[in-house]
Amino acid sequence: MTSKTTALLFLRAACSSDATIAEQRLRCAAYGEARSWRILDAVVDNGIGGSADTPGLKVVRDLIARGEAQDVIATDLARNSRDPDRVHAFTRFCRQHGADLSLTERTVNLDETLHLADSVERADLELLYAAREIRP
Repeated sequence: MTSKTTALLFLRAACSSDATIAEQRLRCAAYGEARSWRILDAVVDNGIGGSADTPGLKVVRDLIARGEAQDVIATDLARNSRDPDRVHAFTRFCRQHGADLSLTERTVNLDETLHLADSVERADLELLYAAREIRP
């Protein structure tokens, strides 16, 4: 992606924790700033578990679908969901809308993630995590 990328920060903590959210915000913002990306907004799900569709992810999907964000930055893949099917669905959604999913130290290889999830009836999150690649 170019230096003109507009990114969203997605921050989620299962147990309500302002300190955890603040740390995620710092790490994600630093990641985007290091790439000279424009940070559109930080979407926060504080105190919301990762096994269900969250209000924040609905906001993220809306912004991506409207073309307002080209990247979602999170600290790790589990911020999106702890359910492999939901991770797969969100990955497919990002791919369909031309958006990337970045982790604070890595970018998810969306094609590889989708391939793994399609190949395995119920993909284990460890397989999805292994599909990541380091962004140059």
